[in-house]
Amino acid sequence: MYPFRRILIPTDFSTAAQWAFDSATRIAAANEGEILILHIRMTWEKDPSALRFPADPSLYEYAEKQELERLREQIRARGVNVPTRLIVQTAPDPGPAICKTVAQEKVDLVVIATHARHHVAHLLIGSTTMSVINDPPAPVLAVRYGTKKRDQLKRIVVPVHLKQKSHGALDLALQIAQRRNAELHLVTLCESTDRDAAQKMLDDAVRANSGVSMKTEILRGSDVEREIVRYSDKVEADAIFLNADQQIGRAKIEIVRHAATPVMVVPGSK
Repeated sequence: MYPFRRILIPTDFSTAAQWAFDSATRIAAANEGEILILHIRMTWEKDPSALRFPADPSLYEYAEKQELERLREQIRARGVNVPTRLIVQTAPDPGPAICKTVAQEKVDLVVIATHARHHVAHLLIGSTTMSVINDPPAPVLAVRYGTKKRDQLKRIVVPVHLKQKSHGALDLALQIAQRRNAELHLVTLCESTDRDAAQKMLDDAVRANSGVSMKTEILRGSDVEREIVRYSDKVEADAIFLNADQQIGRAKIEIVRHAATPVMVVPGSK
Protein backbone atom coordinates (compact mmCIF):
# COMPACT_ATOMS: atom_id res chain seq x y z
CA MET A 1 0.00 0.00 0.00
CA TYR A 2 2.68 2.50 1.00
CA PRO A 3 4.95 3.91 -0.33
CA PHE A 4 2.83 4.78 -3.35
CA ARG A 5 4.88 3.42 -6.25
CA ARG A 6 2.09 3.00 -8.79
CA ILE A 7 -0.52 5.75 -8.89
CA LEU A 8 -3.62 5.60 -11.06
CA ILE A 9 -5.46 8.72 -12.15
CA PRO A 10 -8.69 8.24 -14.13
CA THR A 11 -9.21 11.24 -16.38
CA ASP A 12 -11.67 12.67 -18.87
CA PHE A 13 -9.05 15.39 -19.54
CA SER A 14 -11.27 17.99 -17.90
CA THR A 15 -9.99 20.92 -15.84
CA ALA A 16 -10.90 19.17 -12.59
CA ALA A 17 -9.04 16.03 -13.64
CA GLN A 18 -5.97 18.12 -14.48
CA TRP A 19 -6.16 19.65 -10.99
CA ALA A 20 -6.15 16.17 -9.47
CA PHE A 21 -3.30 15.16 -11.80
CA ASP A 22 -1.11 17.81 -10.20
CA SER A 23 -1.64 16.14 -6.82
CA ALA A 24 -0.78 12.77 -8.37
CA THR A 25 2.44 14.26 -9.76
CA ARG A 26 3.52 15.58 -6.36
CA ILE A 27 2.85 12.23 -4.68
CA ALA A 28 4.60 10.24 -7.41
CA ALA A 29 7.66 12.49 -7.26
CA ALA A 30 7.88 12.13 -3.47
CA ASN A 31 7.64 8.33 -3.68
CA GLU A 32 9.71 7.73 -6.83
CA GLY A 33 6.55 6.32 -8.35
CA GLU A 34 4.92 6.23 -11.76
CA ILE A 35 1.56 7.56 -12.88
CA LEU A 36 -0.89 5.45 -14.84
CA ILE A 37 -3.30 7.68 -16.74
CA LEU A 38 -6.59 5.90 -17.38
CA HIS A 39 -8.91 7.16 -20.10
CA ILE A 40 -12.17 5.31 -20.66
CA ARG A 41 -13.93 5.47 -24.00
CA MET A 42 -17.57 5.34 -22.99
CA THR A 43 -19.94 2.80 -24.53
CA TRP A 44 -23.63 2.02 -24.07
CA GLU A 45 -24.87 -0.27 -21.30
CA LYS A 46 -27.13 -2.16 -23.72
CA ASP A 47 -24.42 -2.38 -26.36
CA PRO A 48 -20.91 -2.35 -24.79
CA SER A 49 -19.31 -2.51 -28.25
CA ALA A 50 -20.89 0.76 -29.42
CA LEU A 51 -19.18 4.01 -28.47
CA ARG A 52 -21.40 6.74 -27.07
CA PHE A 53 -19.52 9.21 -29.23
CA PRO A 54 -18.85 7.31 -32.48
CA ALA A 55 -15.65 8.27 -34.25
CA ASP A 56 -12.81 6.70 -36.14
CA PRO A 57 -10.35 5.07 -33.67
CA SER A 58 -7.56 7.23 -35.07
CA LEU A 59 -9.38 10.34 -33.85
CA TYR A 60 -9.58 8.95 -30.32
CA GLU A 61 -5.91 7.99 -30.45
CA TYR A 62 -4.90 11.43 -31.68
CA ALA A 63 -6.89 13.19 -28.94
CA GLU A 64 -5.52 10.88 -26.24
CA LYS A 65 -1.92 11.39 -27.36
CA GLN A 66 -2.43 15.16 -27.40
CA GLU A 67 -3.83 15.13 -23.88
CA LEU A 68 -1.10 12.77 -22.68
CA GLU A 69 1.55 15.14 -23.97
CA ARG A 70 -0.16 18.05 -22.23
CA LEU A 71 -0.07 16.17 -18.92
CA ARG A 72 3.58 15.25 -19.44
CA GLU A 73 4.33 18.91 -20.07
CA GLN A 74 2.62 19.65 -16.76
CA ILE A 75 5.12 17.27 -15.11
CA ARG A 76 8.09 18.83 -16.89
CA ALA A 77 6.97 22.28 -15.77
CA ARG A 78 7.35 21.11 -12.17
CA GLY A 79 10.95 20.07 -12.85
CA VAL A 80 10.48 16.46 -11.76
CA ASN A 81 11.01 13.12 -13.45
CA VAL A 82 7.87 11.03 -13.13
CA PRO A 83 7.23 8.17 -15.59
CA THR A 84 3.74 8.10 -17.11
CA ARG A 85 1.81 5.52 -19.04
CA LEU A 86 -1.53 5.87 -20.80
CA ILE A 87 -4.10 3.10 -20.36
CA VAL A 88 -7.18 3.15 -22.59
CA GLN A 89 -10.25 1.09 -21.83
CA THR A 90 -13.70 0.82 -23.36
CA ALA A 91 -16.59 0.45 -20.90
CA PRO A 92 -20.17 1.56 -20.26
CA ASP A 93 -19.45 2.38 -16.61
CA PRO A 94 -16.17 3.98 -15.49
CA GLY A 95 -16.39 2.79 -11.86
CA PRO A 96 -15.92 -0.95 -12.47
CA ALA A 97 -13.34 -0.19 -15.17
CA ILE A 98 -11.29 1.79 -12.66
CA CYS A 99 -11.49 -1.00 -10.08
CA LYS A 100 -10.52 -3.57 -12.69
CA THR A 101 -7.47 -1.53 -13.68
CA VAL A 102 -6.43 -1.19 -10.03
CA ALA A 103 -6.35 -4.98 -9.73
CA GLN A 104 -4.67 -5.60 -13.08
CA GLU A 105 -1.94 -3.02 -12.56
CA LYS A 106 -1.44 -3.62 -8.81
CA VAL A 107 -2.12 0.05 -8.11
CA ASP A 108 -1.12 1.49 -4.71
CA LEU A 109 -3.16 4.69 -4.88
CA VAL A 110 -6.00 6.14 -6.95
CA VAL A 111 -6.13 9.93 -7.32
CA ILE A 112 -9.49 11.13 -8.57
CA ALA A 113 -11.33 14.42 -8.99
CA THR A 114 -14.44 14.66 -6.83
CA HIS A 115 -16.33 15.80 -9.87
CA ALA A 116 -15.54 15.70 -13.55
CA ARG A 117 -17.43 17.97 -15.91
CA HIS A 118 -19.62 19.54 -13.22
CA HIS A 119 -17.27 22.42 -12.39
CA VAL A 120 -20.09 24.90 -11.82
CA ALA A 121 -21.61 22.65 -9.15
CA HIS A 122 -18.95 23.24 -6.51
CA LEU A 123 -20.13 20.61 -4.07
CA LEU A 124 -21.13 17.81 -6.41
CA ILE A 125 -19.42 14.45 -6.29
CA GLY A 126 -19.52 12.78 -9.68
CA SER A 127 -21.14 9.36 -9.98
CA THR A 128 -17.83 7.80 -11.02
CA THR A 129 -16.05 9.10 -7.93
CA MET A 130 -18.93 7.98 -5.71
CA SER A 131 -18.82 4.45 -7.09
CA VAL A 132 -15.08 4.20 -6.44
CA ILE A 133 -15.00 5.67 -2.92
CA ASN A 134 -18.03 3.64 -1.84
CA ASP A 135 -15.98 0.44 -1.97
CA PRO A 136 -12.41 1.49 -2.78
CA PRO A 137 -10.16 -1.14 -4.36
CA ALA A 138 -7.12 0.74 -2.99
CA PRO A 139 -6.63 4.00 -1.08
CA VAL A 140 -8.40 6.75 -3.02
CA LEU A 141 -7.36 10.39 -2.76
CA ALA A 142 -10.36 12.53 -3.69
CA VAL A 143 -9.26 15.98 -4.82
CA ARG A 144 -11.81 18.76 -5.15
CA TYR A 145 -11.22 21.26 -7.93
CA GLY A 146 -9.91 24.57 -6.62
CA THR A 147 -8.59 23.33 -3.28
CA LYS A 148 -5.18 24.59 -2.20
CA LYS A 149 -2.33 22.52 -3.65
CA ARG A 150 -0.05 20.84 -1.12
CA ASP A 151 3.58 19.98 -1.70
CA GLN A 152 3.62 17.38 1.07
CA LEU A 153 1.40 15.59 3.55
CA LYS A 154 2.72 17.24 6.71
CA ARG A 155 -0.49 17.46 8.77
CA ILE A 156 -2.99 14.61 8.52
CA VAL A 157 -6.34 14.58 10.31
CA VAL A 158 -7.69 11.13 11.18
CA PRO A 159 -11.18 10.93 12.70
CA VAL A 160 -11.64 8.01 15.11
CA HIS A 161 -14.49 6.87 17.32
CA LEU A 162 -15.13 4.41 20.12
CA LYS A 163 -17.08 1.82 18.14
CA GLN A 164 -15.00 1.61 14.99
CA LYS A 165 -13.62 -1.75 13.93
CA SER A 166 -11.68 -0.74 10.82
CA HIS A 167 -8.36 1.03 11.21
CA GLY A 168 -7.07 1.25 7.64
CA ALA A 169 -7.00 5.06 7.65
CA LEU A 170 -4.97 5.28 10.85
CA ASP A 171 -2.62 2.49 9.78
CA LEU A 172 -1.86 4.25 6.49
CA ALA A 173 -1.49 7.64 8.18
CA LEU A 174 1.00 6.11 10.63
CA GLN A 175 3.08 4.64 7.79
CA ILE A 176 3.25 8.04 6.10
CA ALA A 177 4.02 9.82 9.39
CA GLN A 178 6.89 7.47 10.14
CA ARG A 179 8.47 7.92 6.70
CA ARG A 180 7.70 11.60 6.13
CA ASN A 181 7.75 13.03 9.65
CA ALA A 182 4.14 14.03 9.27
CA GLU A 183 2.07 15.22 12.20
CA LEU A 184 -1.08 13.21 12.91
CA HIS A 185 -4.19 14.77 14.41
CA LEU A 186 -6.50 12.17 15.95
CA VAL A 187 -9.93 13.69 16.48
CA THR A 188 -13.16 12.31 17.82
CA LEU A 189 -16.62 13.65 18.54
CA CYS A 190 -18.65 12.03 21.28
CA GLU A 191 -21.36 12.53 23.88
CA SER A 192 -20.28 14.02 27.20
CA THR A 193 -21.00 10.67 28.88
CA ASP A 194 -18.36 9.02 26.65
CA ARG A 195 -15.71 11.67 27.10
CA ASP A 196 -13.55 9.70 29.56
CA ALA A 197 -13.59 6.61 27.34
CA ALA A 198 -12.78 8.72 24.29
CA GLN A 199 -9.87 10.38 26.05
CA LYS A 200 -8.50 6.98 27.07
CA MET A 201 -8.78 5.78 23.45
CA LEU A 202 -6.80 8.77 22.24
CA ASP A 203 -4.20 8.49 25.01
CA ASP A 204 -3.71 4.78 24.24
CA ALA A 205 -3.14 5.60 20.56
CA VAL A 206 -0.49 8.16 21.47
CA ARG A 207 1.31 5.74 23.81
CA ALA A 208 1.21 2.95 21.23
CA ASN A 209 2.83 5.18 18.62
CA SER A 210 5.36 7.14 20.65
CA GLY A 211 7.67 7.61 17.66
CA VAL A 212 5.08 9.63 15.74
CA SER A 213 4.23 13.29 16.27
CA MET A 214 0.59 13.13 17.30
CA LYS A 215 -2.01 15.55 18.59
CA THR A 216 -5.45 14.65 19.87
CA GLU A 217 -8.70 16.54 20.16
CA ILE A 218 -12.19 15.76 21.41
CA LEU A 219 -14.53 17.88 19.33
CA ARG A 220 -17.76 19.35 20.58
CA GLY A 221 -20.99 19.57 18.60
CA SER A 222 -23.61 17.35 17.02
CA ASP A 223 -22.55 17.60 13.35
CA VAL A 224 -19.60 15.27 12.79
CA GLU A 225 -18.88 16.45 9.25
CA ARG A 226 -18.96 20.13 10.13
CA GLU A 227 -16.70 19.79 13.17
CA ILE A 228 -14.10 17.67 11.38
CA VAL A 229 -13.99 20.07 8.44
CA ARG A 230 -13.79 23.04 10.81
CA TYR A 231 -10.94 21.45 12.76
CA SER A 232 -9.07 20.57 9.56
CA ASP A 233 -9.35 24.18 8.42
CA LYS A 234 -8.10 25.44 11.77
CA VAL A 235 -4.93 23.33 11.74
CA GLU A 236 -4.43 23.81 7.99
CA ALA A 237 -4.47 20.07 7.37
CA ASP A 238 -2.94 18.71 4.19
CA ALA A 239 -5.36 15.78 4.07
CA ILE A 240 -8.14 14.02 5.95
CA PHE A 241 -7.94 10.23 6.12
CA LEU A 242 -11.22 8.29 6.35
CA ASN A 243 -12.03 4.60 6.68
CA ALA A 244 -14.30 3.05 4.06
CA ASP A 245 -15.91 -0.21 5.04
CA GLN A 246 -18.10 -1.17 2.06
CA GLN A 247 -20.67 1.63 1.65
CA ILE A 248 -19.24 4.94 2.84
CA GLY A 249 -21.57 6.76 5.24
CA ARG A 250 -23.37 10.09 4.78
CA ALA A 251 -21.09 11.99 7.17
CA LYS A 252 -17.97 10.87 5.30
CA ILE A 253 -19.51 11.80 1.96
CA GLU A 254 -20.20 15.26 3.35
CA ILE A 255 -16.57 15.56 4.47
CA VAL A 256 -15.42 14.75 0.94
CA ARG A 257 -17.85 17.33 -0.43
CA HIS A 258 -17.02 20.18 1.91
CA ALA A 259 -13.40 19.78 3.05
CA ALA A 260 -10.98 22.40 1.74
CA THR A 261 -8.32 19.71 1.57
CA PRO A 262 -7.94 16.39 -0.28
CA VAL A 263 -9.59 13.42 1.42
CA MET A 264 -7.98 9.97 1.48
CA VAL A 265 -10.55 7.16 1.58
CA VAL A 266 -8.89 3.96 2.78
CA PRO A 267 -10.22 0.39 2.53
CA GLY A 268 -11.08 -0.93 5.96
CA SER A 269 -8.84 -3.33 7.81
CA LYS A 270 -9.50 -5.33 10.94
